[in-house]
Amino acid sequence: MAEKQEPRLEPPFSERPIPPPWALRSPSTVPHAPGPNGDSQPHPLLEDPTSMPLNAMESLPTISGKGSECFLVDRDIEKFLKWDLDLSRLNRIHDLLWMAGRPLRARPLHRYKMMGFDVVYTQQMDLHLLQFSNRLLLKALPEYMLDYDFWEKHICGSPELHASAAGFLLSYVWLICSPIDLKLAHDHCLLPSFMTWHWWKEFVDDLYSHIDVNSLDQVNKRYHFGDLRLGRINSIYRTRFMFTHFVRGYLYGYNRYVVFFQRNFSWILIVFVFFSLVLSAMQVGAGLPPLQDSVYFRRATYGFVVFSMISVAAILGLVGFIFVIIFLFNMVAAISHDKKERRERKKKSQQKKHP
Repeated sequence: MAEKQEPRLEPPFSERPIPPPWALRSPSTVPHAPGPNGDSQPHPLLEDPTSMPLNAMESLPTISGKGSECFLVDRDIEKFLKWDLDLSRLNRIHDLLWMAGRPLRARPLHRYKMMGFDVVYTQQMDLHLLQFSNRLLLKALPEYMLDYDFWEKHICGSPELHASAAGFLLSYVWLICSPIDLKLAHDHCLLPSFMTWHWWKEFVDDLYSHIDVNSLDQVNKRYHFGDLRLGRINSIYRTRFMFTHFVRGYLYGYNRYVVFFQRNFSWILIVFVFFSLVLSAMQVGAGLPPLQDSVYFRRATYGFVVFSMISVAAILGLVGFIFVIIFLFNMVAAISHDKKERRERKKKSQQKKHP
C-alpha cells in the first residue's frame, strides 16, 4: 500500500512584482539627469544607493556561520536559511514561555515607541521580538522573505523553515498596523525600501487568505506568543539547563564584570540604605527617655545591629564567591575554546594539504 504523501507547501502569499523605486515616488522627488537633447529626464538610479530595492539574492548577506565556521551564503543558501530561521532554542522551552510573555500578538510599533522602547537590531530569529529593560530586539524583514520564487525554491521544501518564515511575516503584520507604524519601520530600516502603505495593505490581505491567524497552525509555535521578556527567558534557561547554561543563560549580555554586577547587584545598595536609616533611627531612639529605659527596645536594637553586620558580611562574601565562579568559568571556557579552535584549524589545514 502506497504511503500517503503530504501536500506540497506553498508560499503564504500570492506572486506579486516588486516595483522599481522611481515608480513609488512622485515626479518631483525622482532624481533627474540631463537627457541626450539636453532636457531633464528621470534618472534610473536614486541618489541614495542604500534605498535601492534589492532582489532576493541581493538581499542575502555575504557570509554566515556560527563560531569560527564561515561560508559564503550564495553558495549554500539552504544552510544559511537553516541558521537564519532557527527557533529551536525557544521551542525547547515552549511549555514555559507563559512565564516570559502572554499568548497575544505583539503590539504595533507606535505602541512600543509610546511606551519608551528603543529598537535594537538583531539578525537572529530567536532574538526577534524579545524585550529587555526599555529595549526591543527586532530582526529586519529582508527582501527574500517577500519573494515568491525564493520561497518555492528554498523555503517550501522544509516544513520547519516554512513555519518559521510564515511566523516571521506574521510578526510584521502585528508590528505594522497603520501608516505611522510603516513610517517608524522605514526610519529604523526594518523594511525593504520599496514597501509603501498601499503595497503593504494588499500584501497583508493576501497573507490573511493563506494563514489562519486565529489557530496559528501554519506558523512556528514560538509565534503563538508576541513579545517575550529576555530576562525571564534567561532565568528559565539557567534553571532548566543549569549544568550548561547557568552562567550565560539564553543570551549573555555582559562584556565587562562591572556591567554584570551593576545590573544584578544594584539592589544591595538600596538594602544598605534602609539598614543605615533604621540603625540611625535606633541610635537616636536609644538616647530618648521613653526608649533608653526599655529592655525590649535595647534587645531589638542589639539584634538588628548584629543582623546588619552578619548580612553585610554574608552579601559581600556571596558577591565575591559569584565573581570567582564566573571568572574561573570564563577563563576555563576561553582556554578550552582556544585549544579546540587550534585543533580544528590544524585539522582543516592538514586535510587541505593532503586531501
